Amino acid sequence: MILRILHNAPAKAAPVAMVLIVVGLSLILIALAWPTFSPSVSHIGTDWNDFARGFLFGLAIVLEIAGAAIAASAAAKKSKAL
Repeated sequence: MILRILHNAPAKAAPVAMVLIVVGLSLILIALAWPTFSPSVSHIGTDWNDFARGFLFGLAIVLEIAGAAIAASAAAKKSKAL
C-alpha cells in the first residue's frame, strides 16, 4: 500500500527515502555501540548479544538499501517527467 502511494507520487517518495536512510544510519550507530551497553542488559548471554547486534546491522542495511532504491526510482521518475 505504501509503495503504491510512493510509486504514483515521486515528490512524496524523496522524504520517505531520506527517513529510511537516516533510521538505517541510526541503527548502525546503535549496533556499533552495542558492545558498550550490552553488559547492562541483564544476563542475556553472548549468543543473544551477537544476535541482537547482527540483527541491528542487518536491519540497518535493509533500510538503507530500500531508501536508496526509493530515492533512485523517484529521481528517475522526476527527471522523466521533466
